Amino acid sequence: MTEPVDYRLYGPLYSGWARALSLLAALVLSALLLVMPHLVAVETREIDHGRLSLALLGLSCGFIHGIGFVPLTPFWRIAFGPWIGWPLMLLAGLWWFV
Repeated sequence: MTEPVDYRLYGPLYSGWARALSLLAALVLSALLLVMPHLVAVETREIDHGRLSLALLGLSCGFIHGIGFVPLTPFWRIAFGPWIGWPLMLLAGLWWFV
């Protein structure tokens, strides 16, 4: 069996409120993308795949961080942590709603 993760070792962005914020933002943005796909493009020929890929990467980071998974390697911890996920989810929200 594995031991529980001590999130205090990873800084304040791994506390409960930060993970809840990540999970909530990822859930809301992914639900909006599924319910209202016209936010991304009216026709599939008009999709900006670069921005959509970055938005989906941000959603993935939000889900990974939100459920509490902490990669052991520092590179992956940064790549899938809130430092990358939050700005990408913010940019996706701005892109879809502004």
